[in-house]
Amino acid sequence: MSPRVMRRFLFVAGLSLTAAGAALSAPVAAPQDARDHFLSRCRERTLAQNPGADWAASYCAETWPAVTRSNPLVDAILSPFAEGAPAALDPADVKARATGVRWLPARPDAQAFEGALGPVKVVARRGPTTLLELGWTAVGEPVPYEIVEALRTRDAVVMPIGCYAFGAGESNTVYRVEAAGRVPFAMTVYRREAPTGSAWSSLTITADAERHIPTLSGLKAAEPDSEWTADCG
Repeated sequence: MSPRVMRRFLFVAGLSLTAAGAALSAPVAAPQDARDHFLSRCRERTLAQNPGADWAASYCAETWPAVTRSNPLVDAILSPFAEGAPAALDPADVKARATGVRWLPARPDAQAFEGALGPVKVVARRGPTTLLELGWTAVGEPVPYEIVEALRTRDAVVMPIGCYAFGAGESNTVYRVEAAGRVPFAMTVYRREAPTGSAWSSLTITADAERHIPTLSGLKAAEPDSEWTADCG
């Protein structure tokens, strides 16, 4: 049986969480023009931040698989924001709309739900507004997803509102996202690259399902001890 036929058989039969995790860890094919546009944007941004960097092209080529690997995450994070959807979703609504998530059983009166997209944990909860949260962690591995660039390959406008860094390799950034067929929403991306082989890497992507989009001044007021800036690279 060829690999292609085997993949179709597994899909029809129903993938286990382990098999789904392996599939999500693999890059997804994308049109050549999407790859070319990403490589151009990436090189331009990398050279602006690191003038004269002769490694920009290879760095961007190595980053591309993380972009395509993020497509299932993009589908999930966009799912609560379809035009015409209610303006304020509760966690059960988010659960019902979230694309591709394998949800764990929950009590009928539950106010929080947990599930998975392969190795990515998914939570729909209140905190205090309704949130859809995607989380990944591993020891000593680079973060394997680039959801911001994956959104941009779908022509979404992803603009930083504010960000701050904890040091080299660790940051928290809030974005405004505008995508075709979706209402604008706020997305927060916390990212930590493991500084050593025995340390944890982590990625947390959170979307406000009640469509609250903060301002930079609002972020500063909410977390006055954090050094928020609009200069997010």
